[in-house]
Amino acid sequence: MPQLSAGLMLALAFFAAAGPLGIDMYLPGLPQLQADLGTTAPAVQLTISGFMVGMAVGNLLFGPISDGTGRKRPILISSLVFFVTSVLCAIAPNIWFLVGARFLQGIAGGCVIVVSRAVIPDLSRGTAAARAFSALMALTGFMPAIAPAIGGLLLPMVGWRGIFWLLAAVNLVQVLLALWLPETLPAERRAPGGLRTLFPRIAQCLRRPVFVGYLLACALGFGALFSYISASPLVLQRQLGLSPTAFSLVFGALALSFPLSNALNMRLVKRVAPRRVLTAALLIDVCVAAALIILALAGDLTWWFIPLLALLPMMSGFISANATALAVEDVRDIGAGAGTGAIGFTQFLVAATVAPLASLGTNHALAMAVSSLACAAVALAAVLLLTRTPAAR
Repeated sequence: MPQLSAGLMLALAFFAAAGPLGIDMYLPGLPQLQADLGTTAPAVQLTISGFMVGMAVGNLLFGPISDGTGRKRPILISSLVFFVTSVLCAIAPNIWFLVGARFLQGIAGGCVIVVSRAVIPDLSRGTAAARAFSALMALTGFMPAIAPAIGGLLLPMVGWRGIFWLLAAVNLVQVLLALWLPETLPAERRAPGGLRTLFPRIAQCLRRPVFVGYLLACALGFGALFSYISASPLVLQRQLGLSPTAFSLVFGALALSFPLSNALNMRLVKRVAPRRVLTAALLIDVCVAAALIILALAGDLTWWFIPLLALLPMMSGFISANATALAVEDVRDIGAGAGTGAIGFTQFLVAATVAPLASLGTNHALAMAVSSLACAAVALAAVLLLTRTPAAR
């Protein structure tokens, strides 16, 4: 049985970076993409939503499938598909071709992410799993900081199509890495049935209130963060007047708070129960979103607004790692792939929903803050109401 070594964690982080790379690297180019394809802002937002819906489908299908096939094969195949769809995005002749290619790209990305996450409970349990998830998300968390900066710097030279060509090159590296990846789920521990048992096993997970509480915390906690991510080009470029390069640098700087919080979480969960850390982070998210609403209504988007935005990715680091570890621990007997698949599906479906909602109206900062508040408040209520059993603490 392989060990959860530093080398393996770095490889898993590179696979799990499929989502941030697929979203954040082309964000600075959205206004240029809209002009080049002669389309509207809502249609451009569908390239984000299409990717996130695809990610949701990929998580739903391939987490449980990998419980029956092992982890290596799905990661290898989905890395190849990710490469092909990145090329299709780069040559897209119109917005609807691009939205369709982004949907397929999202399915592949969802598979890569959910299966790479399922490797951790294959090799660790309990607090060790929570720390491993924190390490994975800390490593992956640098991508939202690096990706938009790369996109913003390269955009004047290569355009938005060049960004997708760069993503295709990254996908090729993922394919080569997948060939090296060891199998972490031996045949005797695999769940038979594949897709035949997909919905029955997910239904088993959803019959457990504790799992549902942590699933909602993870998914809606990500929704609070993604409200900011999807609306950030509108808020920072249109309302605050930042250039694409300045936007990339500010967005990247704020994103650094995500890996920082994951690194802190690795130390914190040694002394504080993961559920308590999760609850505190969600409460802070609620307070931050409420403060952002007040500032957006007052029209004050200068000094206090951007530092408050940094708290959303920071709290997301605490939320994602602990909610995922606690949820998967509760359904370990059903299958880690089924648990992570259900979490990923809900998480990315929420993200696909909030992407257009967070950009409604003319005051994009207000729409973003309201969306973040709604997600964080429901997530906090779910944890407080559904995970109160002693075992869940």
